[in-house]
Amino acid sequence: MKKTIALMLAAALVIASIVGCTAADRQPSGQDGGDTSVAQVAVDEDLANIIKDASEIGECTAGVSLKRAKVAHDVAVLAANRGYTDGSVEELKQTFEATVGAMDEDHQTSVDATFMNGVIPLLDKVIDEGDYDSVKGLFEDAGVADDMDTILKAPGLQESYDQIKSAYLTMGNSED
Repeated sequence: MKKTIALMLAAALVIASIVGCTAADRQPSGQDGGDTSVAQVAVDEDLANIIKDASEIGECTAGVSLKRAKVAHDVAVLAANRGYTDGSVEELKQTFEATVGAMDEDHQTSVDATFMNGVIPLLDKVIDEGDYDSVKGLFEDAGVADDMDTILKAPGLQESYDQIKSAYLTMGNSED
């Protein structure tokens, strides 16, 4: 009798674990496990990767200011290399909306904290105000100061950065 009950319990556990695993592995129809909201919109893959990096920086993580400086550097590199001009805001905004919209609330909060408390203030200081010297030590500690020295000399950097900044700040709004 005990053996029969033990076997039935063991069989029930095996069945439950199989059913649980297959249910967790299943995707709703039409999804392949990829990020469909990002795939449906033409995104700037480099910007999407920067946003994803920003989403991994929590408020209480070690070296948060250095990680934010690295993301600010990456945004500056993107701005310098792409040379976004007037009319780029809507396309960039779509990338922000699609990438951030596909994230859970914690990662969305991390993106906002990274951009509002790190990227935008740092790049405003160095690009808008021309005051790189006051934050150069932070970029040095992040290991990107030499590259920043070069990036800050790129023609069109100001306009290109303004397009990225405007896209982020107006993300989710119907108007710029």
